[in-house]
Amino acid sequence: MEIQIIVPWGEGPDLGKHYNRLMENVNDWVCFLDHDILQLNPNWYNIIKSAVRRVGHGAGWITGMTNAIACIHQLDVKAPKNQNIESHMKRAKQRHNKFGDRLDLIDPSSVQLPFSGFMILTHKKAWQAAGGFAPGFLGVDNEYWRAVVKAGYKTYVMPGLYMYHTYHLKSQWNNWP
Repeated sequence: MEIQIIVPWGEGPDLGKHYNRLMENVNDWVCFLDHDILQLNPNWYNIIKSAVRRVGHGAGWITGMTNAIACIHQLDVKAPKNQNIESHMKRAKQRHNKFGDRLDLIDPSSVQLPFSGFMILTHKKAWQAAGGFAPGFLGVDNEYWRAVVKAGYKTYVMPGLYMYHTYHLKSQWNNWP
């Protein structure tokens, strides 16, 4: 089984259009990763393959954990509050040692803020059933999650797969010589 790994990007501000264009060429499973995510577990690809094998096409959205995100189901509240990569690598190892390759089924009624698309592991049938990604930029990930759930697909979180969301580094980048 192959999972295509894609960082969605394209000309213009319509991220939903870019997701849909990319999905046209997906054979089955795809893992969309934001451009500002660092995978810190060297075994992450095998972890997501294992997740897909275990839950199959009944899942429409599988994701991991990160340091800074609004959805509490994806937020590691004990993640380092600094920008030190080594401390985030240590946190990734701690989480994997504690949770391993565990998958948590999330009840959609327990979700206060919708899932974020820093990492979306989904498949073509779920995308088709959801009617694709909505047009636009902000919130297309949230709307896709809602559509996938409405189409009857399940949502899973891998608590042992922690990724560092680097968007706070942008301010440091601008201050470099």
